[in-house]
Amino acid sequence: MKAMSILLLVLGTIGSCCGQVSSRTTKSADVLQTAGVQMTAFLNLHEHTISVLYGDSAAFESTKSNFNYHTADEHFVLITYKLKNFYYDYDAQARGDLERVEYISGLNPNDGEKFSYKITIGNWPQNSKGIRYKESERIKFIFSHKPYEYPEVESLNK
Repeated sequence: MKAMSILLLVLGTIGSCCGQVSSRTTKSADVLQTAGVQMTAFLNLHEHTISVLYGDSAAFESTKSNFNYHTADEHFVLITYKLKNFYYDYDAQARGDLERVEYISGLNPNDGEKFSYKITIGNWPQNSKGIRYKESERIKFIFSHKPYEYPEVESLNK
């Protein structure tokens, strides 16, 4: 009887956790599988969001130059989440629902200054007046954030 009670408790707990997975959570997990390395993250307190920029190895090389040098084969993924109150800490916030997924692909071979930009999940970002940003403005905004700095191995060993 005791073993049956424990089994029912465990199954009930597992079942209640599974009901909390939304289609946006599943889409976010699918995107993260191919997004690459996390390169930077930034808050937008006006929109109450946090954005995380990911990229492949070519994109990672671009971040090391502070986005000054780009190649045709680099790919960036910017995932934006709404902020929510963190349940276990009074004054902390955590990632909430997925708001938007933006893709930036490397330079167009026919036009060395133009990137490919698209949004696959969510709505097009807008300014405070409700006007949609241009693709070029959005790319410039994303690349304006300083990437994480990774210390050299030699400096860590000293």
